[in-house]
Amino acid sequence: MRYCHKAMMLDLSGMASFRRKLLAIVLPVLLLGCSSTGHTPPRPELVLSGWRDPSALAPGADFETYIRVVSQELRKHRLPFVASMADAELGKVAPFRQLPDRGCKADVPRGIAILIHGLSDTAFAMRDLAATFSKQCFEARALLLPGHGTRPADLMAVDHRDWLSHVGAALKQARSDSSFVVVAGFSLGAALALTAAVQSPGDVDAVIGLSPAYRIRSNFLARQARWIGVFRPWLDLGPREDFARYGAMPTRGIASTMAVFGTLEARMRRQGPLRTPWLVVQSEDDEVVDVTWNRQFFEAHAGDARSLLLNYHSMPVDKSFGERSVWLPAAEPALRVVGISHLAVHISPENPHYGESGTYRNCGSPPFRTEEQVRACKQAQRVWYGVGGQSPPAGEAGARATFNPHYRDLESRIGEFLGRVDGQDNSQAPSRR
Repeated sequence: MRYCHKAMMLDLSGMASFRRKLLAIVLPVLLLGCSSTGHTPPRPELVLSGWRDPSALAPGADFETYIRVVSQELRKHRLPFVASMADAELGKVAPFRQLPDRGCKADVPRGIAILIHGLSDTAFAMRDLAATFSKQCFEARALLLPGHGTRPADLMAVDHRDWLSHVGAALKQARSDSSFVVVAGFSLGAALALTAAVQSPGDVDAVIGLSPAYRIRSNFLARQARWIGVFRPWLDLGPREDFARYGAMPTRGIASTMAVFGTLEARMRRQGPLRTPWLVVQSEDDEVVDVTWNRQFFEAHAGDARSLLLNYHSMPVDKSFGERSVWLPAAEPALRVVGISHLAVHISPENPHYGESGTYRNCGSPPFRTEEQVRACKQAQRVWYGVGGQSPPAGEAGARATFNPHYRDLESRIGEFLGRVDGQDNSQAPSRR
């Protein structure tokens, strides 16, 4: 059953009294309905590559050395999406460093921004955010988390401790190179970024979470992944459709992600209010994370007056929630966007792969979309972008949103946030064209 891990994306909020009964019903489905995943199928991407030493990935004394070493290992162990494009793909998914924009007036970078991608992603997902920090005269350093960028099976050889230590090593390195360090992440990366800020508050000057997976909608069921994996090592055997992301997902990947959440929540409870400036950006349409819980989590723990929560919305919402919450419209008819998905918040419409005219289109698949909807999406010259459950105008094809139509505005808001944190007015940043 190809979509077993997606069966865990159920919104269980407000159903605490039924969780045990629901678990009794759902787990047999997960365990028996996914019977085809009981043994690792002989697909190359579902077999460990042999690159099993996550400590070899930890950033050392020099970030350029880290990039070179990881790229060498990727060349040996990565399965390309298109064989003839192997070198080009490797260059895109590998960790990278982007220097401040040439228009920046200062000779020394304003600071260093560590960028952390999400589960199943690669450093490519951080390209637009790196450009944003470059415009703000920062040096951006995008990581590649252990188990990523090669093949899905490699997620079975690492766990949350490898990810946390990887980020910690990158933070230590950045701190030795700069007096001002920002840690920013998408989804799982946002949880890792916040954990770093909590564990090393003196080393992180600001933290940014985009579509932050501080808790997911199916939180209760996902917590069972740790022992479901004993019986079923794979939760999703879906085909690969994107060079920059995995298509399949081992159960251990979900279990490791949940362990990050557990570590973060425990540390936040012990520490109390977070004194580090904290920016959260999320979409109310997010179909993966629990955005209501995120808002409550932010209000309970954001202890710095400069902290801010940005919420994109496509439907009328209660805007009275929190004095530091800003509500922004998600839809943009000019770009045929009716809603912003989990994957879209941190991506520019100009992104060559995920953008409005990009090479990738997320059309979904049954049972979440009808065959007719999928076919129409793939065949249409132009589509409307949104989230599951949102319908495009009559007669138009729809796809899952993979970019943020308001990304330029988001860039400005990130710049304003950074200015409040370090006291700079962005006068050294290049002017907008």
